[in-house]
Amino acid sequence: MGLSSEHSLTIVGVVSAIVLLSSFSLGFILEEERVSFEVNENSMQDDIENLVAFGPRVTGSEAELKAAQYIRDRYIEIGLSNVEIKEYQVTGCWFVDAEPDAHQILMHGQLEQGAPNAPLLPDGSAGTARVELESTGELMHVDAFSYLGYSGSNHKHDNQLITLGNGSEEDFQELGDLTDLAVIIEYDGIRPLAEIYRDGIDMNAGVLMIYSPGVEEPPFRTITVQEDNRIVPFPEAFNGEYADSLIPFIYISQSTADTFLDLIEKAANDDTKYAILDGFWEGSHVGMRTVRVVTGELPGSGEEEIMIGAHHDSVYLGPGAIDNAIGVAHLLEIATQLESEKLSHTIKFSTWGGEELGLLGSQSYIEDSMNELSELDFYINLDSTNLNPSIGLGTLGIETTSSSLAEDLLNSRDHVLDSDWDGYSAEVIVNEGGGGSDHRAFNSAGFTTVGLYGWKYPEYHLPTDNYNAINTEGVSIVPEIVLDFIMSQSDERGSEPIIQIEGIEGESSSWVFPFILALCAGLATGIGGLIVFFMKEITPELMAFLLAMAAGVMLLISIFDLWLGHALDDVNGDEVINFIDVGAITLSFLVGISTVYLANFVLNKGDDDSDLTEQKRLYKSGILTAVALGIHNFPEGLAMGVAVLDDVQYGVVLMVAIALHNIPEGVAVAAPIQAGNGGRFKATMIAMLTGLTEPLGALFALLILDSILTDFMVACSLSFVGGIMTVVSYRELIPQAMNQNRPKHMIVGLLFGAAVMQLSLLLLG
Repeated sequence: MGLSSEHSLTIVGVVSAIVLLSSFSLGFILEEERVSFEVNENSMQDDIENLVAFGPRVTGSEAELKAAQYIRDRYIEIGLSNVEIKEYQVTGCWFVDAEPDAHQILMHGQLEQGAPNAPLLPDGSAGTARVELESTGELMHVDAFSYLGYSGSNHKHDNQLITLGNGSEEDFQELGDLTDLAVIIEYDGIRPLAEIYRDGIDMNAGVLMIYSPGVEEPPFRTITVQEDNRIVPFPEAFNGEYADSLIPFIYISQSTADTFLDLIEKAANDDTKYAILDGFWEGSHVGMRTVRVVTGELPGSGEEEIMIGAHHDSVYLGPGAIDNAIGVAHLLEIATQLESEKLSHTIKFSTWGGEELGLLGSQSYIEDSMNELSELDFYINLDSTNLNPSIGLGTLGIETTSSSLAEDLLNSRDHVLDSDWDGYSAEVIVNEGGGGSDHRAFNSAGFTTVGLYGWKYPEYHLPTDNYNAINTEGVSIVPEIVLDFIMSQSDERGSEPIIQIEGIEGESSSWVFPFILALCAGLATGIGGLIVFFMKEITPELMAFLLAMAAGVMLLISIFDLWLGHALDDVNGDEVINFIDVGAITLSFLVGISTVYLANFVLNKGDDDSDLTEQKRLYKSGILTAVALGIHNFPEGLAMGVAVLDDVQYGVVLMVAIALHNIPEGVAVAAPIQAGNGGRFKATMIAMLTGLTEPLGALFALLILDSILTDFMVACSLSFVGGIMTVVSYRELIPQAMNQNRPKHMIVGLLFGAAVMQLSLLLLG
């Protein structure tokens, strides 16, 4: 082998050391280059501006349809496949029949003296005369109040104002009948709004109004009910019991509430004074709406899927630049960047209508597409993802239902938000409830979710939520974080072999082909045996080198691959391994070590083998190495059989890589056996037999364990074998190499064996 000269030995040692150092460094280099995207800020700004130009994109409106068509066309332009606009019929409560400024939605409060009106008197009179003492003037919708619930009424007038505490069950029971009263409730956020609404209808209230202390911008919310893990519009809830008896339910500002409460207080001690609410609502705002969902996808090589979504609808008085044209723009840019990437996951893209109605678009899609979502790994939602440090809103909120995904999200955050982004940050939290946007619908359906959002901004649900509200400086941050995160989850470069074979793809239709590949890989140990077979002489220098090479092979694969590699890798398939799994795999490694010591004690029964000749010691080391490698090859065959069954391309390359590292294993077995007078033929056959456990393991997995075998089971078994191989290297191979009294050859052999094994592992990716 050309190792007799110092010069040759030095070259082999230096090259092996360089290979080891460079291969380990390569991993770090590749990790740093995981994501290198140049997002197009101008494209995103154009998408936002174009969507805002349609006007308020109320679910079911012409503007929402135009937005859906625009997104569909952008999907096609990007190159997505299976592009489609899906339509669903849902119950809604927003005006869609006219432009928002055509609605004169007003109300005002009055303090009057005299008897209150008595509606529905047979003679049509309005009761006794009243004198207006004080008036709030007109209160405009949005500025002072927003609709919460559903109403089929066009006009409400002369409803006496009263207070009802926090709207608890006890508060309603105490007052009893609320016929035609305008009820004010100080909402504490404890009781569900649907329950308050239900009690108000049951008690015949004319109008329900709630306010929250300190809230001057009433939120746009609709009343929905959680029934059987789905969100149901109030008119459809409770078996439709209240569909024909809906009343106005309004969220008013703190200042509006204070004005009404002042009128009530002034009338409290005078039976001749009445605090009155007079309101006018144009048209009905309850009925069926058409929700649009725009879908497309980028196919991946594997079966698992990731979905990214953002709602394209807006409230009826807001053009929705931040909420949520920017989320749609981010989604489109992410799709553009991923289109040229080779990914293991299929990436699905969806934009939702109906989010402002109560997540009804995403929920309808989920209910309609559960079979199609069977392979969905997790869902990512983008909502109001505008960051603006200049007004104290430079922090991106990221919530997920998975603690393991949270770790990956933190890594992506740190990767993107470096020193160049002064004032910008991201906060990652684990929220098992799933959040408040469309990702909650996915979470309710049992899916893992990630939600990205900006914090509440001044233009929230207001007409001022236009293009000028967008902070264009930080528009690239969100897509860069999402892209980095997706690549960390679905990057084929991190899971496929480095070497690729063109023209071979797809799945194996039977167990025969995986078994043949495993057999070929296993028989490679026989090649190592043949190499030793044709050696003219095994000198002490060569023996020291070969024994140490065997130890290098076994130690590297045992410690860095079979133990640490599986303990730190993603053995669960969809989640980063937890500490319990790490402990279990490490325990398996230690059990393997203990097994060798226990077996040695039982078999030798404490006998002293110091009287063994050098040849017998070599023979014994060879046999023990053969046993250790044979045991190692069985669970390796288990893993190989299942992997090859799923992907023929991967299987062929896997076979080549395993065969390459099986060759030095065969040398490691045959050399000490032959040197120990075991005979050339016997040494070669034993080396070959150690490899045959590989196809046996594959066959066992394919025919018996395929349905129950998990990555974690394989990881534990391989780690157990790693412990066995470590002890064999430490107790047998290294001492025998040292006994040759050729320290330089031993050291170079260790380096060479480790280098050969590391190169074969790199081929596996």
